[in-house]
Amino acid sequence: MLTSLEIENFKCFRRLKINPLAKVNLFVGTSNSGKTAVLEAVSMLPGSGAHPKGDINLMLFRNGTSDPVVNDEYAKWLFHDSLEFEIIISASRDENPRETQTVLSWLTDPAIGSDFSLKCSPPIFVRFVPRKPNRKIGVVTTSKLAAAELARNYDRWTLRAENDDRFVGFLQSVDQRVKSLRAMEHTGQRMLYADVRLPERIALPLLGEGFNRLVQIYGAIIGEGADIVLIDEIENGLHWSALPQIWTGIREAVNKEEVQIFATTHSLECISAAAEVFKGEPKNDLAVHRLERMENGDIRCVTMNEEELERMLERDWEVR
Repeated sequence: MLTSLEIENFKCFRRLKINPLAKVNLFVGTSNSGKTAVLEAVSMLPGSGAHPKGDINLMLFRNGTSDPVVNDEYAKWLFHDSLEFEIIISASRDENPRETQTVLSWLTDPAIGSDFSLKCSPPIFVRFVPRKPNRKIGVVTTSKLAAAELARNYDRWTLRAENDDRFVGFLQSVDQRVKSLRAMEHTGQRMLYADVRLPERIALPLLGEGFNRLVQIYGAIIGEGADIVLIDEIENGLHWSALPQIWTGIREAVNKEEVQIFATTHSLECISAAAEVFKGEPKNDLAVHRLERMENGDIRCVTMNEEELERMLERDWEVR
């Protein structure tokens, strides 16, 4: 599990340090405070990432595409101060802040040992320290998967027979009626159906958007075997009443799997639901990180403990 993160010269961050990190990290703040940029930074750490070749794919969070090609105009805005300064993303699992590192440089000669270059013009050269991938990163974007695509993914996620039971076990922590999931083409469209101990299976969308979102999250954890899962706008497309269901499912996953969650939200109800679900759990299970823009334009991170979070929720603080 990552215990700290440092970001330098990346997008809106001149320098940002986030410490300590928890099993579940929820990033909040007003618009344009850098919440999604934090997820992008984590996705750039040494690891297999969300792309089969291990390339950095920043466009996943912007338009949901799996194509790692970076638009030239967008690429130059990756650098905060100047193209002459490198972007450095560092993380640690202990007290060593440089245990793993990603460095991006626009002007670096690739002969010095870059691992690859981002597909833009001129290219941005990337090097990893260490070079060998040491974690797998899964991504759940704001894009809602179509029912047929979710069914196809579920087929792939459950090629290992044991994963069927793992999916059902996690879903039962949210709704004990769930007995099994199965991809079927019942009405001319292939989708997931759930056995909820009724005479007939029910199409998963009829159980609510919370279940669909959970299956995507569990797919990243179980099916993709991710060590880190990045979830942008976790409340996206969900009614506020489904949020306790989502957080209960995530709590179950982090308790049973070696996975770390980084998520963003614009919703006060989402923060409140997370705080309620994780109340009484070990203090390193949930951390709420508030990104704040200071007078000089820099952004800082304030990590709230349980008491501070409770006071902020009582004051109905602004998170949009």
